[in-house]
Amino acid sequence: MKQMTIAKLVAVAAAGLLSQAAFADGGTVNFNGQIVDSPCSIDPSSQNITVPMGTVSRAVLNGAAGKKANPSKFQILLTNCGATAKGATVTFTGTTDANVTDDLALANAGQVGVTTATGVAIELGDSAGTKIPVGSASGTYVLGLGNNPLNFQAAYVSTGPAVTVGPANSTAQFVVTYL
Repeated sequence: MKQMTIAKLVAVAAAGLLSQAAFADGGTVNFNGQIVDSPCSIDPSSQNITVPMGTVSRAVLNGAAGKKANPSKFQILLTNCGATAKGATVTFTGTTDANVTDDLALANAGQVGVTTATGVAIELGDSAGTKIPVGSASGTYVLGLGNNPLNFQAAYVSTGPAVTVGPANSTAQFVVTYL
């Protein structure tokens, strides 16, 4: 009889555990990355960068092509650079402006009833302000052992005499080439 009672208790306990598992929630964790034969790694903070361009008055850019707003600075951080890391260039790609074909075009803001600014593009440059045309490699950045910040800037530039107001966003991709 004692054995029968113990067997019933074990069966009840097992059923209780199984019923608890039926009420558990779960999910999925995705891990994305890549192993490459590269002299440096791109820091995770530099793999998806947002550059705040600020709010610029139309008066700064209106009236003639080539007028520039104050630049916004940003950085791509290369980490764990080894002895083979001597230098690197960066090439930015993206949709180019119809009038100034080596600058980034503004993207549709995607908001219903909101019109994107016109007559404006985004010009990319190195830390000294030397223009980096979209689709062309930057000047060479000398690399040393360890971490190497690559400094850049972006500025709104007028592409014609008339500028209209609205969101002025864009997107670019970049590739680092090691020398």
